[in-house]
Amino acid sequence: MYPKNFWYVGAMKHEVGRQLLARTLLEQPVVFFRRNDGSVAALADRCSHRRVSLSLGRLIGDEVQCGYHGLTFAGDGSCTSIPGQSRVPPSACVRSYPVVERDGFVWIWPGDPALANETLVPDYAEICSSGRYVGRPAEALLVEAPFLFNIENVLDLSHVTYAHPETVGTPEVALTRPTVDVSEAKVQVTRNWDKASTGPSFKNLFGWDFVKNSQRISFWPGANMLLEIEVEPVGNNDPTQIKRLRVPGPCTPSTSTTHFKFSALYRDFLPDNEALTVGMFEQFRKTVMEDKVLMENQQRNWALDGVEVIRRIEPSSSGGMMDIAVDHAPLAARRWLQRLAMAERSAPEIKAPGVLQG
Repeated sequence: MYPKNFWYVGAMKHEVGRQLLARTLLEQPVVFFRRNDGSVAALADRCSHRRVSLSLGRLIGDEVQCGYHGLTFAGDGSCTSIPGQSRVPPSACVRSYPVVERDGFVWIWPGDPALANETLVPDYAEICSSGRYVGRPAEALLVEAPFLFNIENVLDLSHVTYAHPETVGTPEVALTRPTVDVSEAKVQVTRNWDKASTGPSFKNLFGWDFVKNSQRISFWPGANMLLEIEVEPVGNNDPTQIKRLRVPGPCTPSTSTTHFKFSALYRDFLPDNEALTVGMFEQFRKTVMEDKVLMENQQRNWALDGVEVIRRIEPSSSGGMMDIAVDHAPLAARRWLQRLAMAERSAPEIKAPGVLQG
């Protein structure tokens, strides 16, 4: 079970167009499409007639036509026509989801639509939309592992020393105990060094052997992540030499054992250097794919060893796993999500409009 009354990334802006996009989010089949006026709609990806996926049909104007028996549905979920009959019963409608397009992300609210407040959409505007930073939009990457594995992976950057030695890994990261702050707003992990080794990527980029380095990772529900990095030469007194990197990394559960990862890399230096943008993105993508391999291996081993990946979000108390000091932040995030999911489960059941319940 996942906390559903939050905004999650359903897709990237560039993914949603005039072709139907099918995606499973929080175990709910969803189909996205863009109307003629440019707005985005999201419907339950099931026809109310025989539950065939609407994504197998076609988009006609602003309506989705089922590819099996031709029922058509508007972006609000209402059934607009049924071939061979004039009457359209109200029960023919399908669920529609609140969506907001912002900062290059298409956000979806999978919970109670009455609670879908647009002011609660996570704010990545300074990084993705303000023009202060340059970079490439995130890619939607399907990872065959639970979304909690990704949250743990990002909140515990000690792994970069061993998992990413060819890009960003340095000995200091694993050897430095981070500062962990847990508040009502976020879980935040901070590491600072006055002098630290330069990872291969930064050394190739700037030629620096050692840097003053600051790392800050933040998590907040539903499943939002932000990594902030600042590096500068040791002993630097020139503010223009401070290089800032921002990695927005929201993720979204797909099923109990899979998730979508939406990570991007932005910087505040050399904004017009497209070759640098391409090169840094390739290095960044290499680290992302290395993490994907490890998370998927972890999930396969859980399955092979007979350890159930429980649907309820809670710290594991069995299965041959043990916790170490760097697990403080990941466990805090797990417990937070557990409390939210349990609170929603104990609330009155939400009935979505139409015959299909998410």
